[in-house]
Amino acid sequence: MSQLALINPPSPRYIVNMVRGIFGILFLTGFLLVGSLAHARQDDPKLDELFSRLAETQSSAEAKTIEQRIWQIWLTSGSDTIDFLMLQGVSYMGRGDLAKALTLFTTVVKVDPGYSEGWNKRATVLFLIGEYDSSMEDIAKVLELEPRHFGALSGLGQIFELREREAGALSAYEKAVTLNPHLEGVKIRLDRLILERDKKRI
Repeated sequence: MSQLALINPPSPRYIVNMVRGIFGILFLTGFLLVGSLAHARQDDPKLDELFSRLAETQSSAEAKTIEQRIWQIWLTSGSDTIDFLMLQGVSYMGRGDLAKALTLFTTVVKVDPGYSEGWNKRATVLFLIGEYDSSMEDIAKVLELEPRHFGALSGLGQIFELREREAGALSAYEKAVTLNPHLEGVKIRLDRLILERDKKRI
């Protein structure tokens, strides 16, 4: 963690907006409903059907419901202890206490390295404190465990964009919207990058 990040931490409102908007994590709703998914996680067979429906639906309301269900499955580790640590970590994120959140999510990935959402949450915190290399390493782990994680892909695109790596950002955003065509914020970013790229070719 960089000293600059500790001296100038992002505001709690910025953190919540960033987590929801860029990484797409509907953590509050997900944890409220997580109890009904006792052993669900990224390898849950129900995800195949949900992703098919998400790609096909033209209804924004239905897409929101499906996306919420996907996040609920991703968020549930199958362990009461891990779920509690995740809930506490998300709570610290919402209050802007990123140091404590990072500690908890690090514990999660050490205890259960096969749980993709633990890596995704830690990647989010690392992103917020400006540790982009470490965040990308965690995102790579997320995508190794769950290649369809459109939230992680969106975050990866954001890091590439911040580093002015246009090709990487385009690739990550394109993969994210292919998996979830209803990521309006990501689609706006993608369209802007495509427009900028095409202008350079003229």
